[in-house]
Amino acid sequence: MTSSRHEPLVALMSETGNRSKGILEGAVHRTASLPWRRSQWKERGMVRDRPRCSYCGMVVPEGQEGVTRHEEIHFFCGRECQLRFDLQGPTARLRGEVVRRRAVIIDYMEEARGSSVITLVHRRESWDEEEKEGYITMEDSEAIVAAIRGAGSDTPVDLILHTPGGLALAAELIAMALKHHEAHTTVIVPFYAMSGGSLIAIAADEVLMGRESILGPLDPQIRGFSAGTLLRLLQRKPVEMISDEHLLLAENAQRSMDQTKEFVKWLLEDKLSKQKREALAVFLTGGYISHETPIVPEVLRGYGLPVKVGLPEGVEALFDTFVFGACERP
Repeated sequence: MTSSRHEPLVALMSETGNRSKGILEGAVHRTASLPWRRSQWKERGMVRDRPRCSYCGMVVPEGQEGVTRHEEIHFFCGRECQLRFDLQGPTARLRGEVVRRRAVIIDYMEEARGSSVITLVHRRESWDEEEKEGYITMEDSEAIVAAIRGAGSDTPVDLILHTPGGLALAAELIAMALKHHEAHTTVIVPFYAMSGGSLIAIAADEVLMGRESILGPLDPQIRGFSAGTLLRLLQRKPVEMISDEHLLLAENAQRSMDQTKEFVKWLLEDKLSKQKREALAVFLTGGYISHETPIVPEVLRGYGLPVKVGLPEGVEALFDTFVFGACERP
């Protein structure tokens, strides 16, 4: 029997479509009676049948009482989340419902896969009134790295990744966290992970993709120009005919390309032979294909990357909770 706390989720099932309904229905019943999954849950005082924060989706500390908002009982993990929820106005209820729905799906996936599921998804939220550009930021890297560390060294990590790319440093921090994680790491790419997203993906022990999912090249972009393009300019024109600005950009491009290439090789050192690491690093960073070129699973496997086609159950249901919005390609 479903507890009253899960009734809002049951009511939402009809809105998610048949594909999500079965997953949500099973997840709702699972979350009401899940056993302790690992000792670290006990150590942290966290259990899966506790309510989730209506603002951020985190598990609410034990003993936290619900408060009435919009004629419904809501739980918050702290005063800050409660204030943010109140300031959001009429859209707060929508946000709370979507956050709880995602929590149920993620709980289902974690139980099914025995992992800690983390998401980095750049798509418009249903409560956003304005279109927002999504890309990997330093704030993203702080949140994802903290989540990977918090999973525990013996817990596999599944990172669901959907992004056009973003800041190189932010992507590198996340990639390093995946490489350093002692347990198995999987990056799940339902649709695309371009540019910096591709750098994160190749850091994992395994990449799961849809049949049409894609990664992209990793050639550094200098003021809108590919690093490889700037360097080839030096070969096509006499130096005295190139502006000082472009000479400086070309010098920066060479450093960026060398650094990215070495970083890629380091990420792959425990996955591929030296020869294959070199070949893949040159292919991804050399600027031989445009930065928007899609790289499909077959090509990645051809270079020796541990890529499999097939998405875990629950991933598509999770994306049903997002809406389409503006998202520029890198």
